[in-house]
This record gives sequence, structure tokens and C-alpha cells, in this order.
Amino acid sequence: MSYAEERNPFFEVKREKLFTESGLDTDKWALINEETSDILGIVSDNYKMLENKKINTLFEDVLEGFEIAEINDHMDAITKKWRRRIIFSQDSMTFEVKPGDEIRVMLELFNGYDARTAYGYELMGFRTQCSNGMVTGKQSIFREVYSHFQDNIEEMRELFEVKVDAFQRNIDIWKKWTEIPFSTSDFEKFIEGREYLGERVKKSLVDSYEPLLEAQKMDETKYGAFNVLTYVGTHETKARKGSNVFSAGHRNINRAASDLFETDETLYLIEG
Repeated sequence: MSYAEERNPFFEVKREKLFTESGLDTDKWALINEETSDILGIVSDNYKMLENKKINTLFEDVLEGFEIAEINDHMDAITKKWRRRIIFSQDSMTFEVKPGDEIRVMLELFNGYDARTAYGYELMGFRTQCSNGMVTGKQSIFREVYSHFQDNIEEMRELFEVKVDAFQRNIDIWKKWTEIPFSTSDFEKFIEGREYLGERVKKSLVDSYEPLLEAQKMDETKYGAFNVLTYVGTHETKARKGSNVFSAGHRNINRAASDLFETDETLYLIEG
């Protein structure tokens, strides 16, 4: 987790009424970052804003008693969207996929000031060997989104603990993937089937497959392919401004990693 967000995610947000050039009331408001003067979004009268700091305080209460090792903040170019990644201590939440290869758990909080982005959280994992952020690909299990502010701390804590327990399902999937052969030709077939990836990106991914497997000390397995994709998405995508987690490149590579959960495992067992 090398990204260091220098901007303050807990800035004050002011609302300013919008009028037409002739002075007519538009019934719309602009949300503005008081520190940078960036316009975050245009909202209606009934928009109920949830500030990042309020959500962070809520989850500080939910996570009371959990041992936290590291916190990283990510914001997009105009500070409209925010993600806070909370990494739990190695002693409290660590799973072994295979001998010498461990997965640690990370909680990502998210929020946005645009009247479209709800707030919530997602459980993610990463290999301790390279601090490689991973997507789980199972958002229906590990992701929770709220349209209205929730302040029932005990209920949210119980739900979070249930989802942590459910994360074990993902570990079981990754364990199976360590036994499924995934050759360079398998990887190329898979990448070619991702229509949302550009041709240059496809070629770069295929060319990187074997070198990245070797660099990460991974075998040619489905788990290795997953790690190659999440490594590229985490470390080799960029945004013009703001965190790369909001870039199209990051989104598309992680989408490809998630697509691995939908592929037919028996196909690779037979072809391998």
C-alpha cells in the first residue's frame, strides 16, 4: 500500500444556491470543498449530505476493539469521492492460502458527494509478501452499501463480523485456484475475451504474465493469474490527478480479476 494521500479527506463542505444568469431560482445547490474550492456536485434541495468525517467516526465506533495496523486514504481528482483503506493487524486477521503465502484483510470505506454515490464498505484482501491490494470479486458477500445513515453501532458491528467470517469463502476459492493450471495461453485466451480492455492493454498484460509470475514467486495457476491482474491494477495504473483507484485503468483491470470468479474451472483443469 504505497499510495499516500496528501489532501485532507475531512474537509468542510459548503452548499451554495444556484441561480440562472437572469437570477431565476434553479432549485439546485452546489457542493463545494472549502479548502480547494472544487465543485463536488450539483444536488437538489432534499439532498442529505453525509460527510466523510461522520462516516469515519461511525466506523471508528464499529471497529472498536479491532487491532488496526495501517490506514490509507484515497481521493479522486476533485475530492468528490473518498476511500479509506483500513488494514487490520497481521495477528488478528490473516489467512493462509498455501504454505508461506498469507492473505491479510483490509476494510475499504467509501463515500461520495455527488448525490449518486452511496456510502458503505467492502472487505478486500492482499498478499503479505507484496502488500498487493486485491479485489474479492464477491461483492454480494463482502460489500455493504447504505442509502441512509445508520447509527446502530452494535447491529453494524455484528454484520461486519458476519462478513469477516464469510471472507473465509474467498480463501477457500483461492486455495482451489492454486491447484488449477493456468498457462500463458490460458491467460491470453482469458484476456482476449475481455472486450472492455483495449488492444494495447491486452498485449501488455499477456507480455507481463510470465515476468510477473516469476517476480511474485507464483506458479502458472489460476491463483497466479489473479495475482498478476491485481498487481497490475494496484501498482501499474495511474490517474492524471488523485488516486489511481479511481482511474479507468484500475477499474478495468480489477474487473478482469473479478471475472476470474465467473470462469469455468474445469476448462483449465482439462486444458492444463
